[in-house]
Amino acid sequence: MKKNFERIKEEKLYVDAETNKFKSSITELEEKLSVANSKIIELEKSSERIEALENEKNDLKAELEQKNNEIESLKKDLQKSISDKYVEVESLKDEKESKVKEVEALNDKIKALEETISEAKGAPQLMDEIKDIMMQKGFLSDKEFEDLLERTSL
Repeated sequence: MKKNFERIKEEKLYVDAETNKFKSSITELEEKLSVANSKIIELEKSSERIEALENEKNDLKAELEQKNNEIESLKKDLQKSISDKYVEVESLKDEKESKVKEVEALNDKIKALEETISEAKGAPQLMDEIKDIMMQKGFLSDKEFEDLLERTSL
């Protein structure tokens, strides 16, 4: 029995040593598990942050696309406005040219009328001189008539 007791004692020492070894392994594993759980929590937070950033990125992409569409629409409107203004400017140029021609025609007409008026102003003087010559001589020669026209500048 003593042998049995010794053997059981040795086995108990062996089991105690093994138990202590397992306890230290369990402690190490628990620490590793704790560190791993901390990392998992950090990764989950990072994953949530990444997901939030992805959502923000998608929102910004959509907003950018909307702004680009607005810009394109404004560009088209501006091009149409420019085209309309160009047509309007060309129309105004044509209108201006016709007005200039009309003014020139009116100026020519005014000059002609002024000449006619100046001739008409000189006509009474010419008539008076013709009357004087006719009263004195009773007739008017072609040469005298041309001299009179030259003097009265008709």
